[in-house]
Amino acid sequence: MKRALRKLLRALFRIPPGVSFSFWWMNVYAKKILRINADCPWPVHMTSTIVHPDRVKFGSGHYPGDSPGNYIQAYNGIEIGDDVNLAPNVGLISANHDPLDNSRHLAAPPIRIGDHSWIGIGAVVLPGVALGAYTIVGAGSVVTKSFPEGRCVLAGSPARIVKTLDSPSEGDATI
Repeated sequence: MKRALRKLLRALFRIPPGVSFSFWWMNVYAKKILRINADCPWPVHMTSTIVHPDRVKFGSGHYPGDSPGNYIQAYNGIEIGDDVNLAPNVGLISANHDPLDNSRHLAAPPIRIGDHSWIGIGAVVLPGVALGAYTIVGAGSVVTKSFPEGRCVLAGSPARIVKTLDSPSEGDATI
């Protein structure tokens, strides 16, 4: 009975798969009543900020900004692959301010994050950075340049490769 009621509520209120009812309700309250991230069409934590959600493209398996305290600024665009995890307080900043005019932003390529990547708590990814698939960014790291080859662990400020990850053997589900 409980399962049938949950299924009915999910269908009735169009709750996306993988989103808990409590998170969905908090999201509705924040967007519809408090008007926090109201222009963002996907579920976002009420303490996260999404600037220009129309310029964020993401794959399946996650919602950017669903962790607390994320700051996602997409003036130049952000492309996020499938099954990418953003820990709390992650910053994705796709544009810098013009040094002479704070109301303008400088053009740069979009941020690109490959499939199955993970960005650790408090990490910041700066404009124009491209991260390949299976890239892990350590907590508190500042990623200032691209690592398109993927399969690596980045750490530090500025971030550098501290470990490379082996390719999985055929049939192996681990990295």
